[in-house]
Amino acid sequence: MLWGSTIFTRLFSGLLLILTLILYQTFLSNAMSILGVKFDLSIVILVYIALSRGPVSGVIFGFLIGLLSDIFTPQTLGWGALVKCLIGFWVGSFKDNLYLDTIYSKGGMIFLALILNDLLYYIFTCGLNSSTFEILINYSLLSALYTSLVGMLILLVLQGINRNRWVIDRMTI
Repeated sequence: MLWGSTIFTRLFSGLLLILTLILYQTFLSNAMSILGVKFDLSIVILVYIALSRGPVSGVIFGFLIGLLSDIFTPQTLGWGALVKCLIGFWVGSFKDNLYLDTIYSKGGMIFLALILNDLLYYIFTCGLNSSTFEILINYSLLSALYTSLVGMLILLVLQGINRNRWVIDRMTI
């Protein structure tokens, strides 16, 4: 039965997350910015997928969301997909190797993933120069702080939903 299979469920949830990301980027991205600092939902979702499913899912999902973000900037087509793949693999490799049960460690992972994402993207597209570090200090640090704080709230909600679903599944068995 296709509807109840694990593969179908993971595919459906992945497509739902991508749709959520597209809707956010289209309608809410500018509304959620504070003084030009934007919340990066793609990194939060990528960290969530990579930590919950591992490095292979992190690479696949990172490629998909990186490619979707690259569509809007064809001059750098492919760099975002490569960087998000690397981030997905890096974060996913910590799934079983690091104690990440606390929300603070997941927030720290979001912070580091966003800094690494911006650093790699700027190096690949613009090269390594003084303006790269100026952008990182003036923009990326604030964006990483904002994204990690809001991301921790989102991960708390997702953990609560997963915990309640697990309790309901246990009650019905």
